[in-house]
Amino acid sequence: MRRIVFVAFGWTFVVIGAVVTAMPVPIPLVGVGPLLAGCAILTAHSKSFRRGLQRIRHRFAWISRSFDRFDERGPDPIRSMVRRTHPLALHRQERMRARRQGA
Repeated sequence: MRRIVFVAFGWTFVVIGAVVTAMPVPIPLVGVGPLLAGCAILTAHSKSFRRGLQRIRHRFAWISRSFDRFDERGPDPIRSMVRRTHPLALHRQERMRARRQGA
C-alpha cells in the first residue's frame, strides 16, 4: 500500500513538472523541480521506472550529461537518483554482448 502511494505521488509530480515546463510561464523552467522530484521518488520506489530512465540516459547522451550536472550540486535525493540510473551497466552489457557475438 505504501509503495503504491509513493508511486502515485511520484507520477503526479512528473506529470505536473512536464505540464508546467511546457507552459509559457514568466519564470523559465519552473517545472524542472517537480519533474526531478517525481523522478527521484519513482527511482527509489519503482524498478521499471529506474530501468527505463537508465535506458533513456544510455540512448541520449545529452540527457545523461544534464542529469550528471545535478549529481554535483543537487540535493541528496536527486544525487541518489542520478547515481542509481547511471547508464554504465548498459554500456557494460553492450560490450559483453559484442564480445560474445565476435567470438
